Amino acid sequence: MKTIKTLIALVLSLLTIFAIYVIFILGNISSFFSTENIQKAASDIDVVHEMEKIQNSTATAGKKAEVADIINTAYSEAESHGISKDLVDEMFNSKEVKEFLGKAVGNTTDYVVNGKESKQITSKDFDQLIDNNIDKWIKDTNTDISDSKKEVLVIRIKNASRGIIDNLPNAITIDKTLDKNTLQQVRFIFSKEVKVSLVIIIAFMLTIILFLKRKENKWLIYLGSIALVSGLLTIATSFIMNDIVALSLNNYNLSFMTNSFTTIFSHQILITGIIATILSIILFVLYVILNKKQLKTN
Repeated sequence: MKTIKTLIALVLSLLTIFAIYVIFILGNISSFFSTENIQKAASDIDVVHEMEKIQNSTATAGKKAEVADIINTAYSEAESHGISKDLVDEMFNSKEVKEFLGKAVGNTTDYVVNGKESKQITSKDFDQLIDNNIDKWIKDTNTDISDSKKEVLVIRIKNASRGIIDNLPNAITIDKTLDKNTLQQVRFIFSKEVKVSLVIIIAFMLTIILFLKRKENKWLIYLGSIALVSGLLTIATSFIMNDIVALSLNNYNLSFMTNSFTTIFSHQILITGIIATILSIILFVLYVILNKKQLKTN
């Protein structure tokens, strides 16, 4: 009978590990790809540094060349009119621009993963953003620039940006390019119903393990092992998330943001795995402490 209980506990432990791992990944993906979190991630990116890497790179074909075109246009126009490079840096690295680009990406990822539809971002919105903030950026960088030079710089940047911003994927293009059933399946996988079901299943299996291994606090060993393996699997996954994020964002002409998004997302997965691992250590320590107390009592 004891052997059967142990076998059942082991099987349930393996199933629980899988269920916990799945809910960790689903939860992190659906959370990260929301508009709000993509915007937050974008606001933390050093855009100037990422753009310098593109400018210094020899691979500027296709989408990358389109991004480089905006960068080069802005800097060349500034240089030709004797405008400080600091002003261009301030524009691209401003909170306003980064959050705008983050919202453009986040609206689409949120629509695909979570089924949340938002107002489409257009180049007109970006034009308005530049008009509303150009004087602030000039002031913040103490740039001495005439109204005519400012107008030329703004017009050139607006013209260069339209090709990218108006061609970003959105709800309309996603509906046209993705099969409706595929889209529904993706959203179902990341839905609250699936997550709640997994939580209920995990709780049920843990309860059975606790019941089967309640003697001598063995259930703590099982729970600790479950948390440890789940945590280590999640940590391992964080190191291969680079390819997953790159694949999910490969339709965007925003290559300078992809690497940074990848780093932030991988870090988020890593933290989840570390927390689970720390929890496992606490459970193992608790098991040792409780067993020592029982030995003293006996």
